Amino acid sequence: MTYSSALHLVRGVKSRLANSGFEAEALFKRAGLDEGDGLACDALTLSDKLSHLWELLVESSGDPLLGLKISTPHRLGWLGVMGHIMLVSPTVQSTIERCHGHTRVGMLLPGAQRAVPQQRYDFVWCVLLRTLRCASGRDDATPVVVEYAFPQPANAHVYAATFGCPVRFDMPHNVMEFADTDMVMALPQLAPLGAGVLATLARAEPPTFSAKVQALLATLLPKGPPLRDEVAARLMVSERTLQRRLAEEGTSFTTLVDDTRRELARQSLNSGELSLKMLSFQLGFSEPSAFYRACKRWFGRAPSDIAGDAAPLLTRHPHTLTA
Repeated sequence: MTYSSALHLVRGVKSRLANSGFEAEALFKRAGLDEGDGLACDALTLSDKLSHLWELLVESSGDPLLGLKISTPHRLGWLGVMGHIMLVSPTVQSTIERCHGHTRVGMLLPGAQRAVPQQRYDFVWCVLLRTLRCASGRDDATPVVVEYAFPQPANAHVYAATFGCPVRFDMPHNVMEFADTDMVMALPQLAPLGAGVLATLARAEPPTFSAKVQALLATLLPKGPPLRDEVAARLMVSERTLQRRLAEEGTSFTTLVDDTRRELARQSLNSGELSLKMLSFQLGFSEPSAFYRACKRWFGRAPSDIAGDAAPLLTRHPHTLTA
């Protein structure tokens, strides 16, 4: 069965609305939204429908704080909480950067024709926070600060009480900032490949476009060789824009696929936590022999020789997932 984060998202919102006492079916119908949109819609169209749904929810409830009240933790996928929010959900564009011992998660909910209501941001921030608490096993985990690119509402004090930290409005971006200790406590939930990628992202400076592409490639490789058009769609840019922005950073899509595979192979071979056959498929190779040839090209040794060697492989190329 193929996992679709968009389908999971739509079903999750619908289920939560029903559990909160809303007429979910009727609201979905008014918003022109259907569960099948999780598979059939492009990301911007789906985002517009979700924004319309939130407008209807606020209108029908008369409660502008609704987004703070109806979220529940997402089920963790193989990349865990941060992977899901940052990389998987097709209606969220996010960044993770480390700054002075804190991890800043930036979020943009794009739309095509419809403005995104603040309640959608409220909902996703609460999902992120509650899922982080679930992953770390700490119900008292709170952000250091939350920033909104929205005007300050009359009930701003409710936001501070909800998040347990200062909340700033009229800021340039939508950001939730965490202490690194809270991020580290959530990392054990991550699978071997995903943990290395996300831990590296948390250590890094603000990510380049190439780094965003590589992080996305890491999630797509287990499904097979990533396609350029699929990556462009996930990043909500055209293929031409994808190629242009990579060229501006001195690389290409083909190079990044190879670099991402090599770095993930290096991390996994050093740890020895996956069988060579499983690792070859996790890296998107059609057969182990293709992985064998790639290792010979990357490292000058067969993967079985590397896995049995206690000395760690060194990263020698500029476009890698590690700093």
